[in-house]
Amino acid sequence: MGTCGASMFTRILTDVERKHIARYLKHDGEKEIWVRKIVYGARKNLPRIKEDFELLERLLETYECKKK
Repeated sequence: MGTCGASMFTRILTDVERKHIARYLKHDGEKEIWVRKIVYGARKNLPRIKEDFELLERLLETYECKKK
């Protein structure tokens, strides 16, 4: 299992990646290298990110129910 006391990642994208994406979306711009790298990473990792997100949601729901 994981390491005790290890902290969870708090974000998926870096600030720089967010800026590249925002600029691309705003200008419907050229598919520059940074955007292509982000798209590649998204295609590769999005299924796992979605699974983790759903698992976290289930954890929170169960945790909150047990608290009451």
